[in-house]
Amino acid sequence: MASCDVELGADASAVLPQLDVAESSARTAGDPNAVAVVRGFRGLILLRAGDVTRARSELDAALGGLDDEVEKVPVLLNRGSLRLETGEVDGAVRDFEQCRDLAHAEAVAAFRPMAEHNLGYALYLRGDLPAALRTMESAARSAPEEHAGVSLMDRATILYEAGLVSDATRAIEQAEAILVAQGSEADLARARWALSRCLVLLERFEEAARVASSARVAFERQANDAWAARAELVELEALLAEAEVTGHSGRAAVQERAHDVAERWAQPPVTVPARLLEAEAAIRDGAHQLARVALLEAQDGTRRQPLSVRIQFEAAVAQLAFVEGDRRRGLAAVRRGLDLLSSHRAQLGSLDVVTAAALHGVRLAVVDVKAALDTGRAGSFFDAVERGRATFAGVGRVTPPADAETAALITGARREVEAAQAEDTPRAREGHLQAARELQDAARRRSWQVSGGHVDAPRPATARGVRTALGRTVGGRPVTVVSFAVVQGSLFATRLDAGRQQLIPLGEWGEVAEKIHRVRADLAVLANLMIPEELRAGARSSVSRALKWLDDRLLAPLCVRGDLHVVGRHLMLAVPWTALPSRHRARTWVNSWVDLRPAEPRRSQRALVVIGPDLASSSTEAGLVAGAWRDASVLEGSRATCAATFEALRGADVVHLAAHGTHEPDNPLFSSLRLADGPLFAYELDGTDLSGATVVLSACEVGRSTPRIGGEPLGLTSVLLRLGANAVVASVGPLRDEVAARVMPGLHEGLRAGMRPGEALARAVADEPEPVPLVCFGPLVL
Repeated sequence: MASCDVELGADASAVLPQLDVAESSARTAGDPNAVAVVRGFRGLILLRAGDVTRARSELDAALGGLDDEVEKVPVLLNRGSLRLETGEVDGAVRDFEQCRDLAHAEAVAAFRPMAEHNLGYALYLRGDLPAALRTMESAARSAPEEHAGVSLMDRATILYEAGLVSDATRAIEQAEAILVAQGSEADLARARWALSRCLVLLERFEEAARVASSARVAFERQANDAWAARAELVELEALLAEAEVTGHSGRAAVQERAHDVAERWAQPPVTVPARLLEAEAAIRDGAHQLARVALLEAQDGTRRQPLSVRIQFEAAVAQLAFVEGDRRRGLAAVRRGLDLLSSHRAQLGSLDVVTAAALHGVRLAVVDVKAALDTGRAGSFFDAVERGRATFAGVGRVTPPADAETAALITGARREVEAAQAEDTPRAREGHLQAARELQDAARRRSWQVSGGHVDAPRPATARGVRTALGRTVGGRPVTVVSFAVVQGSLFATRLDAGRQQLIPLGEWGEVAEKIHRVRADLAVLANLMIPEELRAGARSSVSRALKWLDDRLLAPLCVRGDLHVVGRHLMLAVPWTALPSRHRARTWVNSWVDLRPAEPRRSQRALVVIGPDLASSSTEAGLVAGAWRDASVLEGSRATCAATFEALRGADVVHLAAHGTHEPDNPLFSSLRLADGPLFAYELDGTDLSGATVVLSACEVGRSTPRIGGEPLGLTSVLLRLGANAVVASVGPLRDEVAARVMPGLHEGLRAGMRPGEALARAVADEPEPVPLVCFGPLVL
């Protein structure tokens, strides 16, 4: 009767008296097994009501009194869930593994996918995200259809922790649709809570507060006070973040409410985030003593929390230390937090997840950079910026395991893209492209399940180290390193050379961003020969003015002479730096972080030239480029397939890829070059060793990148640099075929003569009548 009443919506207050009668009857009958069954069910009811202390007592007693292994299965499942609630992750793993192994009999077979799914969640809490996703996918294959909503929701929680917040949001929205149809109010409230957390990270603070509030009300209606407290904390986090953005007050109110939540609950999953939120609000309100007490209260429980919470703790400790003037203690907390992020990412084998995980370090990096800016010291600011950027750049190259299913998905996506090219109607083309996107998404999901392989965590460069390296350069050619960073809407540049270092404010970032967008729009007009000459002339004049403005704003205050290495993120990577007036014929090269590498010995100059289909001047370009090298292999026409290109890349010293290119902003790892049998995706190149090679991409816009929320850029160029390339020459805008055919032979002749790639590019484009959007990307090789 109690079980049926629960299914019909009865709460704990109505059901527990029934269970008391049931237990009394079982004891009177002298049936200890029946007593244990009742106590196990009572433990479940208490767990759902949030009374974990009494629930644990009942579930432990039930397992101690049961002889029948079949009867133990649901109790183990429930105790494992309770242990997850209380942070006993290792105990939860043991319970779920035992439950899964016992659930073979037909009567309890339905519990096996549930146990396996929950085991995946426990592995996530332990920090092994790839294993968690693998286990959950295995569970989903055998789970009944009615579990699909909860399965999606828990998978979304893992994606959240991995930093794949947009993917997590989509999974939650799918789960919500299923749960609404099922009428599952408890699970629907949890989905709203999970969605609100994602919205905070996506900086949609007002919406996050509203969704979290609705989840809190739903939990309160269900008398689930523990989960209502969790939802209230997300609501408060959103309110605090919104107050910071808008400048409104309310920090004291957030601090008081977070303190009240922490005082009411003794469960680490509630109290630790509550104390951290209390501390953050107190720091921002100037109540430093309150913040110290809150952080002390949170410290012990933090160690058993997910990565995001542990990094949040270090960020709060660092922020408090910095505002109190203890820079040494603040830097120690920053380094602990970044070390946590680095060690976590070392377990990951997917470039997609490695870059996404940086999301959880953003707050820490912001605290570090703002504190360094307050010192006014160029070296401190440069070091703080690079600490975050190097960590966010992720681990070294990872060779993914061979996976036939992933290969089949990518091959299928390639075929769909090619099929779209052959269609005559927009609707038919879009159908093929949608099928390609679905196959690409499936390949991405499989990649998330790959654990880490070869790992070399990048070491952040320091101002002192860079200046020492610059001072050792020979040949009389000065090199200047300029690192651009945006802090609270203002652009700053750190200028380093062998003799000095400077921190230079460059004004409002919004103005600079608008000019970069203007340059990109004008370059698109110039590249389109179908546009009338009058309009193209206007664009030519406009882009010249914009490039001069950027030169005056970004480089003139820095007084750069000689070679220039530019370091920046976001739109700074979209500037055609070689086209700026002051960089005419001067070596310029760009990267998203200071990747300081020693100079490598001159390579054997084995060249690979690959020419894709439908290029107007392809044969001419191929012949001239190949002719610049003694040892050149040419793949052209039907020979220029993805497989042949992939194989030929191994061991090539100079690679020239001339093809139509596509940058995919929504799925940057599937940016591609079109070859004879379809697109060669950036994703496919992961694991290829390009150490020391120079790669030239004679294609439109494949130099573009899409930044993760954590700031790390992704695209074809960034993948090639991660694979070890010393330089990648690529276009950040449309590149006309005849321009490429004129410029590329000169570029390769310069490379053959021993010029650095940045210098060879500057010489090759120097006499072009219009700006050429080719940029040399690469590490700081001196």
